Amino acid sequence: MAKATKGSDFWGAVVAEAQAGAESHAAIAARHGVTEAALKYHFYKARKPPTAARRVPVLPVRVGDEARLISVELGGSLRLRFAEGCDPAYVAALVAKLR
Repeated sequence: MAKATKGSDFWGAVVAEAQAGAESHAAIAARHGVTEAALKYHFYKARKPPTAARRVPVLPVRVGDEARLISVELGGSLRLRFAEGCDPAYVAALVAKLR
């Protein structure tokens, strides 16, 4: 006999019920015919923010007449500036560590 697959609408409703905190996870799982482990999996999965690909804007900046800098902004609150001609591998490694 094939196991019925529950959809995202089902799990969304059950997780919302669990997040309300009025009953234990065990009671909610039993009422909906799922295991407590499955409910906890979807409960914690819903709490985890989705991961998205992050793009890092790299903006050439000219400061004064002689200096040329490359500016890298991370998350809007951190800006790194590198002199033009700086080793790209160093910049890439530093940005990767700061993400």
